Amino acid sequence: MTEKSITAYEDMQFGPIAEGSPVEAALLWGNPETGPAAVLVRFPEGFAEPLHSHSSTYHAVLVKGGFKSRGPEGTEPDTAYGPGSHAIQPGGEVHAEMNAAEGELVALVYFEGPIDFTLAE
Repeated sequence: MTEKSITAYEDMQFGPIAEGSPVEAALLWGNPETGPAAVLVRFPEGFAEPLHSHSSTYHAVLVKGGFKSRGPEGTEPDTAYGPGSHAIQPGGEVHAEMNAAEGELVALVYFEGPIDFTLAE
C-alpha cells in the first residue's frame, strides 16, 4: 500500500540531470534506472539542449515558463508553448528543447521506461 506523501517545491531534492549539465531534476516517483518514473525538471533561463534522444517515450507537462522544441533537421521552431502545454516525445527520436521564456522552466516529465540521455551524432 502506498503511503500519503506531500513535498513542497522548495523542499524537493534537485540535482544535475547529467554531469556538467545546468538542467536539474527531482525524482517524484518510480525507478529512473528501469522505469517507469516521473521527475520534475527545471531549465535555467536561456538554456537550449543539444540534439539528443531517450530510449523511452516520455510525456511532459509544462508547469512554469515557456519552451520550444526542434527535431534533427535543426530548424528553429516558431511556436513557444506556455504553462499547461503537453508534449509526447517518442523514444528513439532525436529532439532538443529550449527555455523560451524569462526565468526558469519547470516541467513534469513521466518516462514510460528508463530515464537516459544519448547525444545525437
